[in-house]
Amino acid sequence: MKVIPLSKAKANLSRYGDLCHKEPVIVTVNGVPSFQLVPLNEDDDLIGRLLEHHPRFRQILRARLREQSLTVPEAKELL
Repeated sequence: MKVIPLSKAKANLSRYGDLCHKEPVIVTVNGVPSFQLVPLNEDDDLIGRLLEHHPRFRQILRARLREQSLTVPEAKELL
């Protein structure tokens, strides 16, 4: 297990993003464990997570679903 301060995580995010696939990476804020970097698996439902945890994403999705859709021939005609 790797325990690192937030400043180190921010400065080396790519490195710790890779490392969290091999071992837990705990990030501390002011010396207190705050969160863990966790890799996504192929079967993770990212859209479901975004809908559950990010209200703004839900708002954007609802707005897009209300927009008019184009058929392929209509899109080709516009191009």
